[in-house]
Amino acid sequence: MIFILIVLIAGPPVAWKFQKNRTARITIVDESVIDEKRSSHSGLVWMAEHMKIGSTGLNASGPDDYYGYFPGPGENIRPFGRGDLENTDLLYLADAYGVWRSSMEQFGVMRDKDRDEWLHSGLNIAEIEEVIDYIESGRKAIGEALLFSAEHEGGRRSSRRLAEAFGVEWTGWIGGWFKDLNNINELPFWVRAMHERNTGQLWSYRGPGVIFVKLETSELIVLTPGIELREPRPEFVISRREDALAIGVDSGVPLWGWFEVVDADLNGEVLALIRLMLTSAGEHALEEAGLSPSFPAVVMQRVERDTYYLAADLSRVPTWLGPTQVRWITDIRAQVAPLLNKIVSGEHAFWRIYIPFLKNILNDVAH
Repeated sequence: MIFILIVLIAGPPVAWKFQKNRTARITIVDESVIDEKRSSHSGLVWMAEHMKIGSTGLNASGPDDYYGYFPGPGENIRPFGRGDLENTDLLYLADAYGVWRSSMEQFGVMRDKDRDEWLHSGLNIAEIEEVIDYIESGRKAIGEALLFSAEHEGGRRSSRRLAEAFGVEWTGWIGGWFKDLNNINELPFWVRAMHERNTGQLWSYRGPGVIFVKLETSELIVLTPGIELREPRPEFVISRREDALAIGVDSGVPLWGWFEVVDADLNGEVLALIRLMLTSAGEHALEEAGLSPSFPAVVMQRVERDTYYLAADLSRVPTWLGPTQVRWITDIRAQVAPLLNKIVSGEHAFWRIYIPFLKNILNDVAH
C-alpha cells in the first residue's frame, strides 16, 4: 500500500522528467495585460513549459518573445515592427482591445468614456502590416476572440484586413454569456449604459443571460433563460470530429465570457461552432438582427496559410493551473473540470477545449 502511494505521488513528476525536450520559437502579442497574472496568455506559457517546449522569451525572465502592454510604472508598451517576427514558429495574438484605466479593475467599463481614458489601444498600423506579412508567408498563427473588435489604429479597415488574413469575416457583432446580468463586477458597465440610452429605461435584468452588441451601431440584444433561451448557455460544438486538431477536444461544452460573431470566408474552414438553443422568441430576436443561432467558434486555414482563429474567449485561466512538471496533470484536470464548472465558470471550457486544442497545435510546431 505504501509502495502504491509512493508511485502515485512520485510517478507523475518522474515521468515528466523523462519527456523529450523540444523547441519552438513562440511569439506572444497581448495588448491588454492588466496585471501580473497575464490571464489571457498564461495558459499558453504554462502548456509550453508542461510539454517541455523551450522558447527564448517564454521560459526566461526577459520579454524577448513578448510584445504588448506591461502594467506598472515607466514605459509600459513594447511594440513590434519590421523583422521582429522573422524567426517565429508560432505567432499567438492574444487580447488586443487595449487597456483603459478602469480595465485595471474590470474590462467591462472600457466604453464608458465619460469616466474613463485610454492607457493603451490595440495594434498600430506597422504591427498590423507585420502580422499580415507573417501570415501570408505561410507560417503558423493563432488569433483569439476580440481581435477584430479591438480599436486598432486604422479603425474598421484594419480589423477587416486582419480578419481576411485569418480567413474570417467579422459581422460587427460581439456576444457574451454572463452568470448574473445584474452583477456590476461581471457585466460591463457600458452594456447597461447602452441599454438605457437605447430604451430610456433602467437596466432590470437579473440572473444568467446572453447579450449581443453591434459596436458601430450600438444595437443591443439581451437573451434570458425561459424567455429567449431554451438552454441558458451557448455551447461549443465540434463540426469536424475527424480533423486531427479536434483530437481530445470536447463537444457540447458550455461557454462563458465573450465571443465574436464571425463567418468563414472562401479560404476558411470551420472546425467548431458556437450554438445557442433558442425559443421561438429568441430565434425571432436574432433573425431581426440578421444573426443565426449558430456561428463559427474555430476557423482555420491550411492551404497556403496556416492560421487558427478562436472566436470564443477560451484561453482565460479560470483557476490556479497547478505545477507544470507533472505528467498527466492536464488529463486529471480535464476529468475534474466538468464537476467544478458550476463553481468556477470556464473551468470545463479551458481544460476540455482550449488545452487539448493548444496541445495539438504545439505538437505540430515543436521539434
